[in-house]
This record gives sequence, C-alpha cells and structure tokens, in this order.
Amino acid sequence: MKSSEFDKWAAYYDDAMSEETDRFPFIGYYKVLAEVEKVVGPPTGIKILDVGIGTGLLSSKLAQQDGEIYGVDFSEAMIQKAKERIPAGKFDLVDVSKNHLGAFSNSRFDRLISSYWIHHLSDEQKISFLKKVVSDNLTENGKIIIADVGFETEESFATARNEYDNLWDPDEFYLCGERLVKRLSDEGLDFNYRQLSACAGALLYGRSGSDPAAAD
Repeated sequence: MKSSEFDKWAAYYDDAMSEETDRFPFIGYYKVLAEVEKVVGPPTGIKILDVGIGTGLLSSKLAQQDGEIYGVDFSEAMIQKAKERIPAGKFDLVDVSKNHLGAFSNSRFDRLISSYWIHHLSDEQKISFLKKVVSDNLTENGKIIIADVGFETEESFATARNEYDNLWDPDEFYLCGERLVKRLSDEGLDFNYRQLSACAGALLYGRSGSDPAAAD
C-alpha cells in the first residue's frame, strides 16, 4: 500500500479498526495493543520508538504514563494524527525500508515497538531491519516488541492461509513465528515469538538475559 493510500485512511483509521476487530486480519486488535503495552513495562522516563506509529493509538497510552515517545511513519497524515495525540512526541516522516529510522537512525532507545506495520517488509527486509536495530538502536537493556498479523508454526500459518484465503493480502508478508525466529537465530539474534490472538503475534527481543516474553 502506498503512503498516499494511508494518508487517505488516516482520517477514519481508528473508527475502521473498531469495526474490524472480529474480522481477519484485525481479530483481537485491541487485545494485541494491550499485550504490547504490558510487555513494554512501566514506561516512565524511558525512550520508546514506535515504528509505523500510525495515528499514535498505542504510544499515546505510553505517553500518558510519562514515556518519552518517538515515532516514524511513511504517511504524513498518520504522523499528523499522532502529533495531535502526543504533543510532546518527536516524529519523522520516513520510509523505513529505504532510510532505516530517518532522523533517529543514530539514536538508541529503551524500547522499540511496532504494531501492524512489519508485514509491509519481506522476510529478508525484516531480518535486515532487525539486525540493524539490534546493533545500532537499542540501549544495553533495550527490548523490541513487534506485533503484527502472524501465526506460531508453519502448520498454523498454512492453515490460516487456507481459512482466510479471500481476505489474505498477497502483497503483505505476515509473520510465521517458527520460520522467522529460526532465520533470526541463524543470524545470531535471539528472538522469541508469542501468539497473542487468533491471527496476530509478537516478535520479542531483550538484551542482558532479559526475556520480554516473561514480562507478564
């Protein structure tokens, strides 16, 4: 989907999500956001980067708890909505697949979060992005929590592909936890995957022996 399409979508994105939470691919949408918020932990005084921040629905809750919010998105209209929700936030208009994190490419964060964004990257692009983020953009005890449409195993991924065939977007790259965790492990990155709803899960990474999957 082009940025111009997201610009048009921004005006009614939140309302659309409210109406789509019982339909693939957004089943359990608000439960997924709540789980990401839980894994982030107490946000007071920590730097949080939201990749694909959209309208800021997730990060606004963290900002209300005194989290220091940074956000990137490739839709100017989405960023404008996020700015309205998070006046103290810092934002940049950037296509992550082409220019990494834009103005924040050389910054480090305590949490890197994302929701319903990374499916725009192929698995190869996901791996390249995550390798660079781990190397260049996390603090010593930083965590990554990336939630998106996904399934835990190759088998459950294939089953869902058949079940949701008429709604499955062939131009998007949904998460297969088993497959992606193995490929990341082959690159020396210790990620976990956790299923959060019928059709969404989270990639989790934590440094210094910190397992974000245990942060319940």
